[in-house]
Amino acid sequence: MNMRFPHLKIGQQFEYQGKRYTKTGPLTASEEATGESAMIRRSAEVTLVDGAASGILEKQVKQSFSREEVIELCRGYRTRLTQESQTIADENGFLHLEQLLILIKDDDLIESIL
Repeated sequence: MNMRFPHLKIGQQFEYQGKRYTKTGPLTASEEATGESAMIRRSAEVTLVDGAASGILEKQVKQSFSREEVIELCRGYRTRLTQESQTIADENGFLHLEQLLILIKDDDLIESIL
């Protein structure tokens, strides 16, 4: 189904210029293959991927948080990031930057604390 980019809901998956994306904002999308953010023109004609939504956005996500809730979510993320980075560190306890960046971009890690 073809439609203009603004008509997509956040979290819907679509194809544009031969690549698959997930809408993340009014003018932004995340490329599925790389996770990189991209600006998409309002006038862009996109193809909706039937019924597809990103895993984190399939469930209802709270839209408003108090200061204390944000601090607690950040602490939870920091704890999980520390735990996960320790599991992928080498035998000397070293972690390569590339490994850390992949871990930081991991949506499953973020979803686990929501």
